[in-house]
Amino acid sequence: MKRLLALILAAMLLPMVSASAIEDCHRVKVTKKDTTQKNKSIVRRWTVDTVLDSVDEELGVIADEYVARLAPTLQKAGNNTSKNSRLDVVTRHSRTGLTWMSFLVQARTTYHRDLIAQEIQSRTFDMTTGERIWLTDIFDAESQGWDILEAAVREQATAYWPEVAPDAEALESLCTRQALSEMDFTLHGMSLVLHIPAEKLYPGKTTLLEITLMYPDIRPYMTERAQVETDNLSYYKTVALTFDDGPSRTNTSLTLNALTEVGARVTFFVLGNRIGEYDDLVQREHDEGHAVASHNWNHNNVSKTKASTLRAMVGKCDTAMIAAIGLPTRYNRVPYGLYNQMIDAKTGWPLIQWSLDTYDWRGLSSAKVLSRVKKEISDGDIILCHDIKDNTPKSAKAIANYLAEEGYILLTIDELFAKDGVKLEGDRVYYRCVDGDTSIKKK
Repeated sequence: MKRLLALILAAMLLPMVSASAIEDCHRVKVTKKDTTQKNKSIVRRWTVDTVLDSVDEELGVIADEYVARLAPTLQKAGNNTSKNSRLDVVTRHSRTGLTWMSFLVQARTTYHRDLIAQEIQSRTFDMTTGERIWLTDIFDAESQGWDILEAAVREQATAYWPEVAPDAEALESLCTRQALSEMDFTLHGMSLVLHIPAEKLYPGKTTLLEITLMYPDIRPYMTERAQVETDNLSYYKTVALTFDDGPSRTNTSLTLNALTEVGARVTFFVLGNRIGEYDDLVQREHDEGHAVASHNWNHNNVSKTKASTLRAMVGKCDTAMIAAIGLPTRYNRVPYGLYNQMIDAKTGWPLIQWSLDTYDWRGLSSAKVLSRVKKEISDGDIILCHDIKDNTPKSAKAIANYLAEEGYILLTIDELFAKDGVKLEGDRVYYRCVDGDTSIKKK
């Protein structure tokens, strides 16, 4: 009771408080348990343990219902991992402000690594009181924010699978005020995300449509309370954690698990020639809220590649990306950081570099990787890691936990630049973003 009263008092002081570490009400312990059924199918059930029993219970009821209903429907698994049959019920969490948290419970059914069905339910709570937060608590009835939400759904939902038109009637039904107010959503470091199962608009598609609205674009239309809880630049320093060279069957999977445990959203720069073989992992990256971008088609030295070949590569990467997640590439990171050749070739991609190299590609231990972050980190940094390395899952968790305790909030690349109103432009290079400065960080 004393702890709860302290949290409520902290909430009353919100406008005067500046966070230096993760708030007690935002602390979450995440665990998972695997169950093998008689037909060799696997059920993985993730559990979150927050400061509020009422929140844990409500989320647990949702997850348990998914397991009880869907586990008996799993098909028989084969004798090797590529012939798997499984149900993953995961509860993702994210924080904003000093008291609010969002949770997305996902039930993903896969067979032979193909995602065949997905169901979701979201919740957002004030973690000092247990009050559920609805979109109507974020935008009042007369707010222009509802028009912005509708426009975002129309624009971003139709951007998926560019050659396929969404079901027009279904799209109209999603854009009514009632449907918008009841839509699943989560709040993050710098964005509000609406989650729509793709099958609602694109029959046969199983990914999630992530409709993202950046706080700077919508905060003026929020309620006063919501403005306080999304004013993260007043409370936290910002950083983007990024991963190159994947996907990798084992290490990318374990890295995604580690990120789920700590509630971190990151950006994956994937190699185009690996998307086809590991399209399930790319789809998982997207569906778990991470940004997915390009790392060229293969990991070669572009200085030895013709400009026409580099321009043609853009289409190849986009085709592979659309097949995996429904969306083309928004920006790129060049292998070895050799961006001059890409600019000369006029590939048209914004080019994302980094301001903090962990040197994990040298095979450093997780302790040494974390040590580099502790020594070099500053506000607005882009951290370079590689999800193909054996130490990466442990390093990712350690980095995310350390940054949270040091008063940072992790953002995707999109969020990092949007916070300062920076629009990413084609054939331009970006190293970081602090107060709109995207230049190389001076040592």
